[in-house]
Amino acid sequence: MHPLITELGLDGEAKLLHERRGTTFYKVGDTALKITDGLMAGREGEVLAALGADHYRAHGPYGDGTWLAMRWIDGTSLWDALEPAHRGDDTPATRRAVLTAAAEAAEALADLHAAGWTHGDLQPDHVVFEDGAVRIIDLACAQGPVPVPFYVHRGGLAHTTAPETAALITGTTEHISTTPEADVWSLAASLFWSWTRTPPTDYRDPQARRPDLLADIASGRSHDVAAVRPWPFPAFEDALLAGLAHDAGQRPSARALARVLRSALPGDGTDVPR
Repeated sequence: MHPLITELGLDGEAKLLHERRGTTFYKVGDTALKITDGLMAGREGEVLAALGADHYRAHGPYGDGTWLAMRWIDGTSLWDALEPAHRGDDTPATRRAVLTAAAEAAEALADLHAAGWTHGDLQPDHVVFEDGAVRIIDLACAQGPVPVPFYVHRGGLAHTTAPETAALITGTTEHISTTPEADVWSLAASLFWSWTRTPPTDYRDPQARRPDLLADIASGRSHDVAAVRPWPFPAFEDALLAGLAHDAGQRPSARALARVLRSALPGDGTDVPR
């Protein structure tokens, strides 16, 4: 057991869930404990505190690193929420579930943007559905109106990195400012990937190194959704393609994307259009 668990007086069985690249993650009773070699756990704590997140508990330094304690979020990731749609039949219930989950995710992102924050590393596992609420998690890369410890941001997961961000990563060595438009692309990419189990970018070599993947994203190489979708769903596909527009200025805001997805849901419980 990590000595910090004892120092913090955390109660419950300690389970090590993750330990790689300088990050250690435990579940201790109903507490999630993240420990990082550097500032990122503490930085995420600063962001959560600034947002008034109800699952935030505390954070602080630990040796050369930092730690963050949160209430354990017992929910379903976007990836898992759309898994039945990926393998399931095209039914009214499935179409409704997909549109509802996507709209709720877009609304949660819109709320984050309305608070003045951008995520910077949105991916399928960072959207979690819990008891009727949607939580955007892993906010260590977030940028917003409250000063938090600075680090040089160089993007997040390649598959969900927006083209303009990918171009900056491959073309500069400087800090990259996150944007709402890039977050919308990342959300649309997360939805596309979770539904089709294929990232939206048609990589020349899917096993290539990250710089080569980012170069393909920046160039605008993209899959034809009709070639990778599990079944046709134009109402959903149109929303995804809008969010995946190569030109950031042509993308809807997260709020507008949510409205488009909601508008495809009949309010009387009847069938969802194909």
